[in-house]
Amino acid sequence: MSNVIGQSPSAPSRPSGRRAKKSEETRERIFRAALSLFAERGLSATTIEAITAAADVGKGTFFNYFDNKESILLEYRELQMARVAEFVAANRDSDRPLAPLLLQLALTLAMEQEKSPGLIQSLMTAVFANETVQRRMAEAMEGNIRQLATVMARRQQSGEIRSDLDAFSIAQSFQRIIFGTMITWSLDPVDPLEENLKRSIQVFVDGARSK
Repeated sequence: MSNVIGQSPSAPSRPSGRRAKKSEETRERIFRAALSLFAERGLSATTIEAITAAADVGKGTFFNYFDNKESILLEYRELQMARVAEFVAANRDSDRPLAPLLLQLALTLAMEQEKSPGLIQSLMTAVFANETVQRRMAEAMEGNIRQLATVMARRQQSGEIRSDLDAFSIAQSFQRIIFGTMITWSLDPVDPLEENLKRSIQVFVDGARSK
């Protein structure tokens, strides 16, 4: 059995119809159970046995879908990348004000973290503890920045935000602000995450706005 992080588990054939639906439901159940446990206990303290018990599946079933715990976090990375791509496709040419538009994206990306501050810490633990996870996460972040840069470039063309910086740098600054807000909030989640994100995004938009 392979232990390469992020490598898709091998299967003799992809089920179809009702079997395919059941297979996807099982995978999703394992995925969600793992994220919940990572948030509650942390990555290191969560065992595969605990994940399978929470998902009500056998240990062998886990390995039909995932190679290890870290591969679940990498699948979460794929989910986040898909969310950014969907957002950009739907809003690249939107005329909505930038602040509420970016808040919509931030809340979409924080969907799981808002419910479970510990998930953010588990993600950071995995990133710092594993070079492969670190590299894959960095690649994902750069890909997200490049997609968001197309939104920023559109706003530069309309004169809404400053043009003395390139769109990639502006998108990168936005990502860093959101990422930093999530991390600091997870350490002391007194106020709702949404309120923290609103404040951070407003500061970003004020700084990015054309003078």
